[in-house]
Amino acid sequence: MIGSAFLRLASSSAPVIAAESSTSTGAARWIESFSGPWLYVVVVVLTFAETGTMFFLVPGEVGLLVAGAAAGAGKLSLPLMIVLACAAAIAGDATGFAIGHRFGPRLPTTRLGRRLKPEVWQRAETMVRRRRGLIVLVGRWIGFLRAIMPATAGFSGMTYREFLPWDLAGAISWATICVVGGYKLGSNWTTLADNLGRVGIVLGILVALALVVWAVKRRRTGSPAAG
Repeated sequence: MIGSAFLRLASSSAPVIAAESSTSTGAARWIESFSGPWLYVVVVVLTFAETGTMFFLVPGEVGLLVAGAAAGAGKLSLPLMIVLACAAAIAGDATGFAIGHRFGPRLPTTRLGRRLKPEVWQRAETMVRRRRGLIVLVGRWIGFLRAIMPATAGFSGMTYREFLPWDLAGAISWATICVVGGYKLGSNWTTLADNLGRVGIVLGILVALALVVWAVKRRRTGSPAAG
């Protein structure tokens, strides 16, 4: 099951998750120190870098939530921030996928890949090979997985054509909800930050159920013709 697979992967990634959590508060204060056009630039760079460089401690999610809160306070344009956030997330994922495709299965053994334990890469690759696009979608919502999922998809046999629709769904929904969530919650954005992973798992389950229903309906529709 998807849930149990994520739990096993999370247990292997515990040091990364702990380090990521410990940097969130300081990162938020640092991001909040910027204003005007510079805040747009910082948030876009962070959002891109999280998946485009596979640097696990880049606070892309925090940046979007802080930017949303700034938009709620009238300091940024909400529509512009949403567009920039979506574009940066998609571009970062495309870069991460290209890195995975370029290095292939040896990526986890490179200097870049050795920042995570081999078993983390192995489990992520297994999830991609078994669940394909569904994991790309759900992985966008899980902090420790978001940074490596595009690259993992790149060396796990997925084509970019197969990867892109799922990535667009994940990147656009994630970026939009983060920015709008920060806009609505203001200084209470941490409430949403603590629950985004659950949102992703629920989204994945709903998509999986929708795919099952679609497959059943398609099979039933095709049965008379087959007979």
